[in-house]
Amino acid sequence: MLALGRLGSPSMLKTRITGEIEAIALQILRENPGAVVRHRLLRDVLRLDSTDSELQKAREDLDNSRQVQLLAREQRQDGSWGPFHSRDSRSKQKTITTEIGVERALALGLDAFHPILVRAADYILAVMSGRLEYPDRHEKNDRWPTGMRLFLAATLSLSHPDRPVLEKDRSLWLEIAGRAFRSGKYDPEDEIEAHAELTGATVKESYLVLGNRYALTILGSEEGLLSVDLERALLSWLWERPEGILYLNACLGAVPPPRSASHLDRWLASHELLAQRFPHWVEYAQDALSWLWNRRNEDGLWDFGPRPPTLRYFPFSDDWRTPQNRIFDWTTRILVLFTKTAQSNES
Repeated sequence: MLALGRLGSPSMLKTRITGEIEAIALQILRENPGAVVRHRLLRDVLRLDSTDSELQKAREDLDNSRQVQLLAREQRQDGSWGPFHSRDSRSKQKTITTEIGVERALALGLDAFHPILVRAADYILAVMSGRLEYPDRHEKNDRWPTGMRLFLAATLSLSHPDRPVLEKDRSLWLEIAGRAFRSGKYDPEDEIEAHAELTGATVKESYLVLGNRYALTILGSEEGLLSVDLERALLSWLWERPEGILYLNACLGAVPPPRSASHLDRWLASHELLAQRFPHWVEYAQDALSWLWNRRNEDGLWDFGPRPPTLRYFPFSDDWRTPQNRIFDWTTRILVLFTKTAQSNES
């Protein structure tokens, strides 16, 4: 089993472990995993061409998986899953908000053309245009219009980043980021001033501070939106924050992360968000990646616990009562992260 110290660079990572990533994926595929695992390994790890017959068959099988069927069954006729961002503790649904529904669909391997995500995008666009009412309770403060738009735009950009309506949101948050980091480092007073002028929102110590997961999703929704200097300044600031990314609240530099399943999930989700959207993330994440790579079991696979830690990402398999399913799910998630990391050297 290959052990890693510090990775050195994306090119070193690609050279040292890409072959082993592919070998692990093939090892799982030989064991006939469930539809979601098979599809994500073929598409996101082995990166087969979209015309490949095996990948096309795996894509067709997705709709028969228990997890996709559950997601489809709980989606409402209007394309939502009820509340958008605020959770209803009385809900008996597994998918308790629309933003979680979109994230869950993407985690299960659905693409922008799948009917579930098409309906969800149409719903979000209808709310953004005012044709439908935002379903959550409206807060009575000057942050709410900006916050509501932020949640909607970030969720749409996850599945359909090419929608023209998002240009307004990218321009706004890019301007805010540019002003907040105009000295080369984050200045909260500059961010407060930017919002006062651009949105009218009072943001000091609020959920609208730039390091929240929604603003970061928007800023990463278009390749090359941030300059290299601004991206690195943003990443350096995030690494310095004990709370990491707001709403995920896991210190990015904590290695190893705390052992609770919930915290590990939020720590992983933080790195996944940045790996997906900010190519220079790998320069900061070497210790985290090395720790992850060296947590494999004797079979070279990953297993971080017997219970799905989140409704957003897991499970992939129909159930986790079979330990092999759990291990395949965890391993697929980690392999996708390492594949994205290796890909950062290719663009």
